Amino acid sequence: MNPLRLPALILAVLSGIFMCAIGPFNTAWLGGTPLGGGHFPLAPFFVSFFLFIATAIIAKATNIKPLINGTEQLVIWLFMVIGVGIGYSGLAESFFFNITAPAYYATGGYTWVPTLSPYLPESWYINDPSVIKPLYEGLSGARNMNMLQVISNVPWSAWTGLLLLWGFFIMMAYLTMLCLVNLFGRQWVENERVNFPLLRVPQFMSEALDAGKMGEFLSNKFLLWGIGIPVFLHLINGLSYHYPSIPQLPLLVLAGQYFPKYGLFSGFNKLQLYIVPAYIGFAFLATRQIAFSFWFFYIFGALFMGILYVLGFNIPQSAMGINFGPNLARPAEATVIGSTFIFFLFILWLAREHLVNVFKSGLHNTKVHQGEIIPAAWSLWGAVAGLIGMMIWCYWFGMSIFGAVIMPLVFFMILLVVSRIITQGGLPQFMLTAAPSDGAAGVLGTRFLGAAGITLTAVLQKMMFLDVQESLMPNLVHGNKISENTKSKRRFFIALTILLALCVCTAFCSMLILGYKTGLRDLKLEVEAQSVLSVYENAGRLLDAPLTANPWITTFAIIGAIFMGILVFCFYKFPWWPLHPLGYLAAYSKSMRILWVCFFIGWLCNYLVLHYGGTSLYRRIQMLFVGLIIGDMLMGGIWAIVSLFSGIVYPVFPELGG
Repeated sequence: MNPLRLPALILAVLSGIFMCAIGPFNTAWLGGTPLGGGHFPLAPFFVSFFLFIATAIIAKATNIKPLINGTEQLVIWLFMVIGVGIGYSGLAESFFFNITAPAYYATGGYTWVPTLSPYLPESWYINDPSVIKPLYEGLSGARNMNMLQVISNVPWSAWTGLLLLWGFFIMMAYLTMLCLVNLFGRQWVENERVNFPLLRVPQFMSEALDAGKMGEFLSNKFLLWGIGIPVFLHLINGLSYHYPSIPQLPLLVLAGQYFPKYGLFSGFNKLQLYIVPAYIGFAFLATRQIAFSFWFFYIFGALFMGILYVLGFNIPQSAMGINFGPNLARPAEATVIGSTFIFFLFILWLAREHLVNVFKSGLHNTKVHQGEIIPAAWSLWGAVAGLIGMMIWCYWFGMSIFGAVIMPLVFFMILLVVSRIITQGGLPQFMLTAAPSDGAAGVLGTRFLGAAGITLTAVLQKMMFLDVQESLMPNLVHGNKISENTKSKRRFFIALTILLALCVCTAFCSMLILGYKTGLRDLKLEVEAQSVLSVYENAGRLLDAPLTANPWITTFAIIGAIFMGILVFCFYKFPWWPLHPLGYLAAYSKSMRILWVCFFIGWLCNYLVLHYGGTSLYRRIQMLFVGLIIGDMLMGGIWAIVSLFSGIVYPVFPELGG
């Protein structure tokens, strides 16, 4: 086990804060290549890669141990991942739209404003036009000011109380996530032996650094071939973006044109084939059963929708009711609601002995076990306290008692399942199929939330529990795994908590400075602004016409629960069973539109290598796929730097919103 030394932790925290600060400036202001955008984001790995190399060179030149050991390097990478997420789509991207939209759009003729106004807690918002209008439109003359002048003119005093209130809620949610992750950490790492594909490349580099074999690692011929493939592809395509006379090498095939809009194969009408070398690498490093299940269930899901069409279940989107999520438009997608609940129960059932032991130990268990950042008993009571605190928060601001109890439980149930999908499946991108409130309201109706609870749920959900592309909780799962290799677990916990608090403050300040400098409406946040307005509009419609339980959603949720029950039973009972339940949970996610063919290629290569060459060949060939990941990330970073000078953004990685 490596130590976590104080200087390295300070560097990690500062690196995370730096990523948090520059994310909004790069993406929202400059319109550059997104530094984050997933759970293996571009900028943190790009920086870490060269930090690994620099550390190894210094150690070789001075003939001493590396100044930053392998585990410390992993912590620095993790903290940058967390920082870049909080700084943008994980929190800051939509935060100020959420808490200012009712005031700014009050005079815009929006029908939802008078409908929702009586139910909006005054302490959640700022209603002073002299504070809100400059945030959206920029301070007078701010475009000619330097940053220090803008900072001095930001009305910080007007925001202090509100941001302290929201900061308290956000930190309460973050610490609850941390407690839940730590509570299940040892169960997942030790008892279930969960694989973490997204961690494999940083771990390979960490092990090479500690063993003094970084040069041997980087000169591996399979690794170099792997790096060479994406370098060649993106060199040609990147140049084509800048000089259209250079032909492109197509990495996207629109295969949907070969399928009919109606009939058995109508579910394939929008089929797309994305070739992303890094994602193929992650698929190869995932367990073969999971990689197979992801692409199999994506095909199965598309075929299932065609079968429903043939059987006459051509249900219009309007029949699914008003929803706040990204997709829930087709009945087949509603099966994920029931299957998610069953898989959550499966997670609890697998951890039943561990959870019982933790509960029995109570507050007397002060020993930090392998895989636990802090004693599991502390995590148990911390998670309970956090959930109760959020329930009180919701009830205090107007939600019904029943809604205040149900919704925090649903939020964290979804996040726990999502964290398992992302970390065990190795998904660098992931989106929810149905928002937490859509699942609850579809089965229970909306009246259980109360009139004010509809709006409160929509706002809280949009702020922290809907856009999971850079959600904190999966990163905390990776952090739990990284901490396994260090003796300084409590030091890691303290540093992580400090990082979270400072990143929240940094995210608030960065977006306020940008807003008052150029105006939120002039930043490249049009999609996010529109999505927040859509949330408020839908909340207003639900207040005017509350929904009862939706029979279509309920029916298909039950079908999904039954199907998932069969899947988990077969997965648990039969060692030969080829399908993993995680595959079905991701089948209808928008992310699988991009990922499915990459997982097919990665699975196929994995199967052929192990079948014909065994583990010895696998150990050699896996470096080729590690190279695909490294090469894609390096080219993404290089073109991101070029775009700052050329003004042309070449998308190395496809965006889910595209």
